[in-house]
Parts: sequence; C-alpha cells; structure tokens
Amino acid sequence: MRKNYVLTFNDISFLDYQCFYDGSQLWRKPARLMESYSVAGRNGDVLIDQGSYSNITRPFNCFIRKDFIKNYNNLINKLSETIGYGRLESSEEPDVFYYASLESEIEPNTWQLNKQGTFILNFNFKPQKWLKSGEIAIPINSAMTIVNPTSQIAKPLIEVVGTGTITINGIELTLSTNTSTTIIDCESENCYEGTINRNGDLTVSNGFPVLSLGENEISVSGCTINLIPRWWRL
Repeated sequence: MRKNYVLTFNDISFLDYQCFYDGSQLWRKPARLMESYSVAGRNGDVLIDQGSYSNITRPFNCFIRKDFIKNYNNLINKLSETIGYGRLESSEEPDVFYYASLESEIEPNTWQLNKQGTFILNFNFKPQKWLKSGEIAIPINSAMTIVNPTSQIAKPLIEVVGTGTITINGIELTLSTNTSTTIIDCESENCYEGTINRNGDLTVSNGFPVLSLGENEISVSGCTINLIPRWWRL
C-alpha cells in the first residue's frame, strides 16, 4: 500500500491546501558531469570529470480530497510567488531538504463535482540532498576534530566573532577586521559582515577549505567561530 506524503516549499505547507502526493515515483540519481573528447587515431572518447552533478527533474503525483478547485488554485498561486530555487522538504525524507524550482504542472483531473482531483507537479532539483544535521552550528574556540558523516566533501559556512586565524585541515583563514560577526562562505568564496564586504580583510593561505571525508582538524586562534558544515549526499 502506497503511503501519502506532504511537501513543504519555501515554508508553504501543502497540508494547508489538503494536498498530498503518493510517493509512487522513484528518485532518479543525478548524473556526474563529464566532458567528452575524440582523439584522432584513438578508439573511444576521452572523458574528463568536471567534479559536479547535473540537476534532476522529479514529478510528484498530487491529489486533493476536499474543496479541490479552491485549494488547487490557492496552492498554485502561492507556489508561483517563488521565482527560481526554493527550499523543498518532504515528509517522505524528514532528515534532508533540497533546493528546487517548480518546472511545470499538468492539468488536473477532477471528480465528485470537482470536490476531489489529481495533478502532477514537476520540480527541477539541484543534485544535493542537504542534511538538516548539517545546518546545526558547531561552536569552536580552540581545537577539535569533526567527522564528515557523508561520502561527499562539504563547503562550510563559518560565523566568526572577533579577529584571528582559523585553520581547517592545514588551510589558514586570517580575518583582520570584524566589529560583530563576520561570515566566511567557503562555497561562494565570499566574506561579509552584514552588508559590509570583508573580502579585503580576509587572507586565505591556499584556497578556501573544505570538509573532507572522514576526520577534519579545525583550530582557531584569537577568535571564536560557529561552523555550519553543510553536509550533503546524493
């Protein structure tokens, strides 16, 4: 027997519109992006790994059992307010979330005098399944080891109080100016304090650090940090 699940998109709970999906569609894994080259006189293409994954599209078989026209129209209108990617969560996978955009909807089928009906929503997903545990900040004021629980490298967000040096797996980040809390984003390679750009106040020894598979050695000197690891998996 199929279970019924609920989506939440950018804090819009489908439950508020009496909308569920049946979970009959299996997840398709994202493909690893590769560049292919042909070489004269050589059999087979040369493949170069780009180190990233493609987006995927997943259809959700949705249904509404009460006041279909009202709930359906209100839900679609609310979803259309988000342009581009939004945070998507599902009761099917309560420990993770995604970044996705609404790609299309398929016209509904209704019955019982339009009180009930079904329709399909197609969402375009970024490839990462973000772990909610990776949103929990880890306070660090000296030295510690943290373990990456996934098989993917993570690019953390670092909240810095004070000035000083942060060392992650041998890579040093030195912040020279900070009046409250400065954010170092290792994914976007950006540093800012509120609306103030602090890139010029940050010295990076050898590229922005990542949290590798297994153990990661982290230490701070002259400052304290909250490290948000951003764990993810496919």
